Amino acid sequence: MPSTSGPIWERQPAELALPVVHERGRQTLERLLDAAEQMLDFVGLEGATVPAIAAGAGVSVGNVYKRFPDKDALLRAVYERFFNDLLAANQFALDPAKWVDTPTIELVTTLVAGMVEDYRSRRSLIRALLLYAQTHTDSEYRARAEKLSLESFRLFEGVLRDRRADIGHPHPERAIRFLVGLIGHALQSSVVSEPATRDLLSSGSETAAELAKMVVGYLRVKGTERPRAMSQTRRPQT
Repeated sequence: MPSTSGPIWERQPAELALPVVHERGRQTLERLLDAAEQMLDFVGLEGATVPAIAAGAGVSVGNVYKRFPDKDALLRAVYERFFNDLLAANQFALDPAKWVDTPTIELVTTLVAGMVEDYRSRRSLIRALLLYAQTHTDSEYRARAEKLSLESFRLFEGVLRDRRADIGHPHPERAIRFLVGLIGHALQSSVVSEPATRDLLSSGSETAAELAKMVVGYLRVKGTERPRAMSQTRRPQT
């Protein structure tokens, strides 16, 4: 088994596989990861068996075990590739230079909508990956995997910290950390739970709008305060 030392997102999925020398071997590795991801998406964690993954990749079961010591190593590689790719995409999307002229209220609304849509549109796959990590027998791995899955939310936290000048909450750092953690765990819990008629993700746009309101209101983003009612003595004369 490969070493599991160091932050999980600093390791590449290929490090979880047995060494490959030729380009053909690397292509087979990618096909296996793609096939495993598709199986997790379509039939869930229970249905993603090694024979099914091998068939989806167009290789023999023996070829799977030439690339990975066991099924667990294969699923770890899929998990890490998915959340590392998600993190990289969000790092690109959340580049501060892209948002410098965007008002904070619009920024919050756009980013929250994007997070909700990510989880809504890829619900089946994310559910299978999270269930895999959350039910893993290795408690140290569970903790590291959870940290990786929440890294994209920490990017959102950083964006909000950069807008402290627009936040009226008396303890902005604490408020930002609390809100972002709440949103992250709420979305993940909704994904892991069995789909219901009215859960957080059943109406993505409605959920995004309500979460954005919560963020803006709790942080007291400037420009959203209600004007105080005028007193009788200061009311304009008609």
